[in-house]
Amino acid sequence: MARIGVSVVVLLVAAVSACLATVPAVQKLLPSANQVAGFTILKDSLVYGKGADLAKIYDGGYELYTKAGVIDAAKQMYRRGDDYVEAIVHTMKTEKAALDFAKYWAKQRGAKLVTSKNLSGFTVTKPNIMGYYVFDKYFVTVSAYYTSARPADVDAFAQATWKNWRKTQTR
Repeated sequence: MARIGVSVVVLLVAAVSACLATVPAVQKLLPSANQVAGFTILKDSLVYGKGADLAKIYDGGYELYTKAGVIDAAKQMYRRGDDYVEAIVHTMKTEKAALDFAKYWAKQRGAKLVTSKNLSGFTVTKPNIMGYYVFDKYFVTVSAYYTSARPADVDAFAQATWKNWRKTQTR
């Protein structure tokens, strides 16, 4: 009887490990619940897309992203009270493609790309608060949907994404 119990546990551990191994790398970079103070994950808000399935993430125009070098992307919605934030992490073909795409968006938004210790990026506050960030071969967008301008929240999500990426680099 003890052997059956051990066998069941071994099979469960193997099944969980297999499931974790199939989670796309880009999805693992999204912030977890409360990784950004007070923000929880909205139920059923996770969306993953690759190639033509990127259309699940973007409301039209996914071809712009694939042409720029986006391989896949994961999107998640977060909530703190009446505040909502959407984070999208994109895997680009190369680090250069990620940086070039951030520069493209900086030009489109009339902003200047700023490089810090961990990230390069910029934040705009009109028409809504939105941040565009790049590190390694990842391009990250964070949109805040609430009335009072708090760009620090947008930056906190980008920093959390970068920290999640750093954890994958130290294994």
